[in-house]
Amino acid sequence: MMNPDSPLRDTSESHDTNDKNIYLYSAKLVIPVTAPVIGQGAVAVRGKRVLHVGTRAWVLRELREEGIDPTEVIERYFDGIIMPGLVNAHTHLQYTGMQDVGQGHYPDFHSWEQAFDVVYSKAEHTKPWKEWASDGARRLVESGTTAAADVVTDIEAAGALASQGLHGITYWEVMNWRNADWQNYGKTALKESLSQIKTLNPPNIGISPHAPYTLDSEPFIDLPDIARSLNMRLHIHLGETPMEAGSHPAILSTYTAKDWNDDHWPNYRELKKQGKGASAIQFVDKLGSLGPDVHIAHGVWANREDRRILRQRGVSVALCPRSNEITHTGKEAPVRDYMDEGNMLSIGTDSLSSSPSLDLFDEAAIVYDMARKQGYTHDDLSHRIIRMMTLGGAESMGLHIGTERIGQINAGSLADLSFIDIPPQTETPEQVEHTLDELIRDGSGHNKATIISGHVIYNDGAFEAI
Repeated sequence: MMNPDSPLRDTSESHDTNDKNIYLYSAKLVIPVTAPVIGQGAVAVRGKRVLHVGTRAWVLRELREEGIDPTEVIERYFDGIIMPGLVNAHTHLQYTGMQDVGQGHYPDFHSWEQAFDVVYSKAEHTKPWKEWASDGARRLVESGTTAAADVVTDIEAAGALASQGLHGITYWEVMNWRNADWQNYGKTALKESLSQIKTLNPPNIGISPHAPYTLDSEPFIDLPDIARSLNMRLHIHLGETPMEAGSHPAILSTYTAKDWNDDHWPNYRELKKQGKGASAIQFVDKLGSLGPDVHIAHGVWANREDRRILRQRGVSVALCPRSNEITHTGKEAPVRDYMDEGNMLSIGTDSLSSSPSLDLFDEAAIVYDMARKQGYTHDDLSHRIIRMMTLGGAESMGLHIGTERIGQINAGSLADLSFIDIPPQTETPEQVEHTLDELIRDGSGHNKATIISGHVIYNDGAFEAI
């Protein structure tokens, strides 16, 4: 068994970012996401970046016209689909060793919590978090994922993304603080934790205020201010459980109702205890905790007004349907409504404590079925889900623009690629659409290689030399 701290790099195929050679990865179908799909396509990579993407013939012609020495072009052909590396928008890699919990059956969310707490308490004695988290990161890479929003509860797990060279954000989870304790000790504890995480060299650091039912109001007010002053992003579990649902019709007057909006509530639990109708999304919005630097996980209990708030604040929703089913949150996320109304969406696997795998394609297939079952009939569904798995995930973490952009294949973007051995059919537009449907419905377990920043991190015999 390989050391989980060592990257899954295939040194026979890997190349140094200072390498002057250009690597040309060609395939029957290339999905850039930020451009139309390309039959008989190719991606030229130099160092850690994409140089060109287009048809193989066009890319080769461009290289010749730029005076590139043909001997410096090393081509690798893949008999399948090349797409951007997948972006897992919500996971907890440190719980990778808790598979037994994620494979259980529970009558309600509280029962799942109890099962989780039993295993977590036992693990606290041995603290396997680093090993479990690195194992989880390795599984991500093997499934074609190149970036993740990884929520960390124990410092030992904070090096998981770095252990495999993954992009993304390590979010430090803040939970179980009451107002008085937070003011007296919480901010100091947060500062110390962030300093420790920094020494483990994660690609980026963020803050995750856990949820309205585990934090009082003062932390929810302070944490966004702290994160923004440190140029960090935020990630919240929100609208996941039935207790977070609003109890009134989804109309604007619910949000502005004086029966709750004019008072300062010590926490969301007290508001619910008093029988007020505000949802958790409305409550944290009132505290100033939402914005374009925030994305939320789950968003199951989100009525029309909640969805409007998320859109208006620029908040992306990371859908985790398998986790919602296993933890018994009571209903499905309103995927069709989110899509029809224009909310920003991404997809996450959550952890193995609440989901059977860390393969994002497993999650995507469920999202596809949910959308159809809920009445989404448009023929662009596979296109939209591919975006959720890639560019949408990058967007949720602010990693979709700039020189370090991911979730897309275009000139100058980081060369993050996954190679899916679904046989493409590209002769007609109808065949291409069928291929994309098959990719979403049956992509799980079909990743054959993963490239991160130009490095071949994982290769299961994917490439043929030309």
